[in-house]
Amino acid sequence: MGTLAVHLKATYLQLRIYIWAVIIFILLGRLAEFIVGLFTDSSQNTVLSDGNLLLLILLIFAIVLPLSYYKRIVHLGASRAQYFWGLQFVHIAWAAALAIFNTLWPMLEVTVLHKNTVNLIEAFHWNEFGMAGSFLYQTAFYLMAMALLSMLISGYYHLAGWLLWALFIVAIPTGTAIPSLRVHVVSFFEALLFNSSLLAGVGFNLVLFFIFVAGGWFFTRGRTH
Repeated sequence: MGTLAVHLKATYLQLRIYIWAVIIFILLGRLAEFIVGLFTDSSQNTVLSDGNLLLLILLIFAIVLPLSYYKRIVHLGASRAQYFWGLQFVHIAWAAALAIFNTLWPMLEVTVLHKNTVNLIEAFHWNEFGMAGSFLYQTAFYLMAMALLSMLISGYYHLAGWLLWALFIVAIPTGTAIPSLRVHVVSFFEALLFNSSLLAGVGFNLVLFFIFVAGGWFFTRGRTH
């Protein structure tokens, strides 16, 4: 457990400038909103929830760490396996932390701050599963998304990685443009994000998560730089 804590601390220290940049960006945005509200009637304006904006931190972790943290920790003598599983622990810790925050924060926004916000939890109907269910669905989805990005970034040196990038870039626009495929694309995202069953929704996200983790390990174990 001590080794995992070291990974958590080391990754935070490496990315803290990005984390605080996101937080400052949110605060400046709210300050600008407050100033504008002094001169205009903004009571009916709807903005994206601050908790949802913090999810940018997860994207930063999934993109930056496979590039910079890998080089740093491997050069210090860690094995690729130690780096990779430490990275998964970091992803899980941050995904769970922001899932908890996004589960609790909307209640504060509505009952205390009285703000009109667009919240992804409500948009995807995850709030219908209760606080525990919402937390589980969020965590599974965040982990899946981070594993996907991390896998794609980790494969930048490999031909298969570039082919995956091309596949993902082409697949969605092609699938939505062709009527016969569009229904399957819609069904996929409904099962992924709007699933009426908590067990099925979480399970589907976790299956994809494990697939992307396996892909990430495939690329990581062959990295030389």
